[in-house]
Amino acid sequence: MLTSLLVTHYSAIIHGAATEAGAVGLATAQIPGDRFVLGAIQIDMIIQLGQEYGKRIDRAAALGILESQLATLVGVECFNQLVKYIPGIGNVANMSVASSITEALGWAAVKIFER
Repeated sequence: MLTSLLVTHYSAIIHGAATEAGAVGLATAQIPGDRFVLGAIQIDMIIQLGQEYGKRIDRAAALGILESQLATLVGVECFNQLVKYIPGIGNVANMSVASSITEALGWAAVKIFER
């Protein structure tokens, strides 16, 4: 059961990672390979959340959690790939998608760790 204090603490971790992902998305929209940086941010977030639950999560386990949740976000990512290379509009779209996906993955990881 999540208490208000835990939600606040997890929110700080998740919002921090989402903000970082948004900044990367904004700055690197037209640069191929930005997903590697975003993936690293998301993996580190999952590892941090696991540590908060007292679980020792390595990168492989975090990647497994990440992959299990990404299937639901494929449609959003496909749309983003269509518009991300348009200067200005693409930067804002890439920022929004990177931040939103990271946020969703963070809360999905919390639900997984709650089980």
